[in-house]
Amino acid sequence: MNIGDSRHGGVSNEIRDGLFLHTVIQGRDITLQLPKELKPALAGLPTRSSVFTGREEHFDALLRGMDSASDRDVRSDVHLVAGLGGVGKTELISQVAYEVLRRGWFPGGVLFVDLFGYDDQRCLTPERALVSLLQAIGVPEENIPEDLQSRIRLYRSILAAYAEQESRILVLVDNASSVDQVEALLPSDSANVAIVTSRHTLSIGGRIQELQVLDPDSSVELLRNALRVARGEADARIDQDIDNSYELSRLCGYLPLALQICAAILADSPIRPTASLVDSLRNAHSRLDALRREEKAVRAAFDLSYGLLAERERQVIGFISFSPGVDISTAAAARLVDVSDRDAEELLLSLSRAHLLEHGTIWGRWRLHDLVRLYALEKVAELPGQEDAVLRLFDFYTEYSRAAAEMLGSEGGEENLFASREAALEWFDAECQNLIATVHVSVDQPGLLGYAAEIPHRLARYLDMRRMFNDWKEVMEASLNILRGAGDVEFEANALDSLGMVCRELHQISDSVSFHREAVGVARKIGDKDILARYLNNTGNALFRGRDFQGALEAHSEAASLFSELQDRLGFARASDNSASALRELGRPEEAVELHQEAIRLFKEADIVESEARTLSHMGSTLLQLGRYEEAVVAQRRASGLLRTLNLIGVAGHTMINLSNALRASGDLNGSLDSINEALDIFESFGDVLGKGRALNQRGLIYADLEEFDRASADFHESLSSLSGFDRLIDTGYAYANLGRLYAINKLPVKAIENLEKACAVFDRCESENDLAIARDLIAMLSFAVPDIS
Repeated sequence: MNIGDSRHGGVSNEIRDGLFLHTVIQGRDITLQLPKELKPALAGLPTRSSVFTGREEHFDALLRGMDSASDRDVRSDVHLVAGLGGVGKTELISQVAYEVLRRGWFPGGVLFVDLFGYDDQRCLTPERALVSLLQAIGVPEENIPEDLQSRIRLYRSILAAYAEQESRILVLVDNASSVDQVEALLPSDSANVAIVTSRHTLSIGGRIQELQVLDPDSSVELLRNALRVARGEADARIDQDIDNSYELSRLCGYLPLALQICAAILADSPIRPTASLVDSLRNAHSRLDALRREEKAVRAAFDLSYGLLAERERQVIGFISFSPGVDISTAAAARLVDVSDRDAEELLLSLSRAHLLEHGTIWGRWRLHDLVRLYALEKVAELPGQEDAVLRLFDFYTEYSRAAAEMLGSEGGEENLFASREAALEWFDAECQNLIATVHVSVDQPGLLGYAAEIPHRLARYLDMRRMFNDWKEVMEASLNILRGAGDVEFEANALDSLGMVCRELHQISDSVSFHREAVGVARKIGDKDILARYLNNTGNALFRGRDFQGALEAHSEAASLFSELQDRLGFARASDNSASALRELGRPEEAVELHQEAIRLFKEADIVESEARTLSHMGSTLLQLGRYEEAVVAQRRASGLLRTLNLIGVAGHTMINLSNALRASGDLNGSLDSINEALDIFESFGDVLGKGRALNQRGLIYADLEEFDRASADFHESLSSLSGFDRLIDTGYAYANLGRLYAINKLPVKAIENLEKACAVFDRCESENDLAIARDLIAMLSFAVPDIS
């Protein structure tokens, strides 16, 4: 048995120098190849402050607790850093993280996630946080389970696998507000380490570091260091008026956040005496008697700093507090305040110097401390133009996401806000989470529903390309909920069709077919033949994936007829090519070849190279079925060459499997082996688990033909490990069947029957009657060799 036509190539996270993990999730075996070096999740590991001071005791205690050389009663795999907002919890754990990385204690890397537990708008659920962490450690979206408990098991199993390979991981979980929010993110082994920060003393079974305010001497040292960093050694105001420096520290509540802000005020006015700032703070305190001491200190510092801002600066910080994402770009901030990018950058830099705004992980991105954001939200109520600012920001996101989606969907050459597909991808990479957050915010605001309806559709192609299927499904479900009954039936139909596509990628085939058929029903109702043709074509793709080839043929044929009536030559070509693939699976390859050829001709005329390449590969599979092996080889070589010229290397890898299959059928086993090894190299570099599983199955067949049975057996077993997360793919059945056939050749009938029965179970689920019949015939033949088998 050979694997069939590999029509659905894809690219997941780049994975190199990995290890293999075998675990069980919801009764499924999942094997993943994972990277040794991890990228931080979500917002990324924060940068360190150059004026960190006064935390030596806690710093050393955390290091001792993570040092594998420490006594067991000193070590802990979970640490909690608890303390007031603004007391420096994030700074402490960031300093510790950089130090342990320098020491090489965590070869697996560091994961960082900010849960925004004290921010109602940005607060992350455990489910969402786990998706981000799993993505950061290289798990393809289609392998991330849907339910929380399965995600937890997968996440912890991966961490344990790293630990077994002496590649411990440090997990930093910032701003947790409750045990329920953080518990799922903690490692369950005794090797990996988690550090959690919270304003509460959470009962998570960890070693607790209660972070108090700084002592007076450390507070003055922070002021001294911050001023010297900003103004140089010549600025000696702190030491020249040491009494007022201590009083300033006291009025700041000895909180690092307030101290940094006051140091920034002094740095901004090099001739201002410390005593002047002390007087201003005292006056601010007198207005805030109703607050607790620490709240008063932070609020007084905010008031003082805010009072020194120009009107435009107040507007920037106030309006940025409306931004739904974790950070904001300079360009988006410029649109918020309705100024040029250059003017916005100057305003943002000024706010960062005042320590009211933080730099993001890359230049040109900015974020607010959650306490500053709450303060800014309060102050912005005093400013005019709030609603207009939000609309400008959301218009910006919609306008740019529309342009980026058009660039990704075009063949190039059109006028666009983005100069290239690469630029559009880069913008989506930076703004994706903000766009998703915008959708969720818009869902709850009647005046913003249009953004929640449109933005998901602009995101869909990008999320497909990046294989972010869970995000795709989530935002599209939000969009559909808004659109149902809202009167915009075309957008509703688009949402249904898009959900059908993402469910197909997540191997939820029955849901996929259901969504597509509902979209088709809407299109028929409104009488729009254009979208009806597109939806029918997508319905056929879902039916084909579910191995309902007759249903697929009917859908594609109707789509082709509509495209022809509409004189849409490219739509007709795609539907014809899909019809041809269905005809091939129905045992009508002669008819299929004619349709493939017509589609190729139309794509060549329109210079749509990617579609031409994909159709050539499909035709190669049909020619193979007809026994026209040399022609099949030529078609597959041409297809893979064209895909490489387009830099679609991941898709080319799947075409190389088809080429290997054609070469094997033609008798060129060495060429077939070279082709499949090249495909495997591609899948390894892209982390394409599904492609790797299919390629290993193909190589096993080649080794079996070469009578290298041990190598064949190893490849079939590894193929099954790779494919085991895709329990409704027929490729898994082929791998079991090929392994059973190999055992039969080696006169091991019991093992042969065992694997063939597993193949039958897969073929039965996939409703592949022909493959099921072949496997059952083999079992019947082998049963004579084991007469007492039950």
